[in-house]
Amino acid sequence: MASDDMPGIPALPVSGMDGEAILRLIGGDVAPEDWQGGAAAPAYRLGPGPAVLNLTYVGNETMATIQNVISVIEGKEEPERYVILGNHRDAWTFGGVDPNSGTAALLELAQRLSKLQKKGWRPRRTIILCNWDAEEYALIGSTEWVEENRAMITSRTVAYLNVDSAVYGRGFSASATPQLDELLKEASKQVQNPDNRTESLYDLWIASNTSPLIGRLGGGGSDYSAFVQHIGIPSADMSIGSDYAVYHSLYDDFIWMEKFGDPLFQRHVAAASIWGLVALRLSDDEILPFNYSYYAAELENGAMGINERVIGMPVSLSPLHKSIKEFRSAVLKVDSELKALQTWKIWAPWRSCPLKIRDINDRLMMTERAFTEREGLSGRPWYKHLIYGPSLHNDYGAEIYPGIDDAIQTAKRTNTSESWQAVQNEIHRVARVINQAALVLTGGLT
Repeated sequence: MASDDMPGIPALPVSGMDGEAILRLIGGDVAPEDWQGGAAAPAYRLGPGPAVLNLTYVGNETMATIQNVISVIEGKEEPERYVILGNHRDAWTFGGVDPNSGTAALLELAQRLSKLQKKGWRPRRTIILCNWDAEEYALIGSTEWVEENRAMITSRTVAYLNVDSAVYGRGFSASATPQLDELLKEASKQVQNPDNRTESLYDLWIASNTSPLIGRLGGGGSDYSAFVQHIGIPSADMSIGSDYAVYHSLYDDFIWMEKFGDPLFQRHVAAASIWGLVALRLSDDEILPFNYSYYAAELENGAMGINERVIGMPVSLSPLHKSIKEFRSAVLKVDSELKALQTWKIWAPWRSCPLKIRDINDRLMMTERAFTEREGLSGRPWYKHLIYGPSLHNDYGAEIYPGIDDAIQTAKRTNTSESWQAVQNEIHRVARVINQAALVLTGGLT
């Protein structure tokens, strides 16, 4: 019997070998194609039986206190603007990769920043280093902190930079809200490829032929979730490598890391370096290094994907296309302002314009917030970001326009006029927040 605070269904991981043996003993109809496992797995069936499995579970329902560890380096010129870096330290087992490689990178970065401070450096904006607890328990540590400090974080935070597991192996992987795409590329060009000193991390990244090169933060797989999906903070998540064979198992330990993940521990150095460089740009650049043209392209690509799914259906995407056009115009306008400001600084450096810089930075920072709506996704109100969110039936899956996606799934299943009207309503909701974002970016009012 579970309390209100405890899950009601016990769960116990089993080995792949045991799992395969169990699956082979299940009869009945073959499960749908999208339920099936990998190519080497036996066919998944729906049962019942004929095998009978006895599961004995012995455990305690224990309430425990969790603790986040927070360190603050106060900014000199803009102490009320925050650049937040985060990693969690709780693990399923030993956590050599997940999360301790990230925790090691965070500690390394803290040491580097401390050395800079001893030499007289202070960041322009405040840097906050966060080591989260209870990430593996539904992201509790970061989520509770964001919810408890919502007003302060919403009004002051420039960006959140997450490194869950710093090193998985070879390669480089990054996901971000689109205005940070260009910054990630620029920073990766300044970091050495840990496996080939004649190349940059960017060269390694491009050679991976990953498509898309930069992922999006719609899934709920790590501590960026509350920052992006609940309150709309520009965010990024980075790692050296992207996958490994001993995920969440007893073999995820220091021995695996030393033998396979990073034998020379140079990949950890690269992870700390890219994380630190992005943080320094965001904390020290006078004008925030955001590029919203990438966001406009992302919105357009997402609309094309929706269009393909509703061809021939009683739905109009014209409100969405119109709002994206408005956003594109807003991006061009702010780009023109930034170029004019840069020219002014070059040719008339004696004519300081701090209020203009502050105004542009505030608009660049707050535009992401405008993509959120108080009511959130239909049926999932905690997720307030209408551009990025988790897939309805897969919390790890990222969707663009998740509310529209949910409504289309329902409409295609039921095919009623009411369900297609719900799709149209979601399109109007998304168009409205894109228009809001365009107004925030240009400093306009409704």
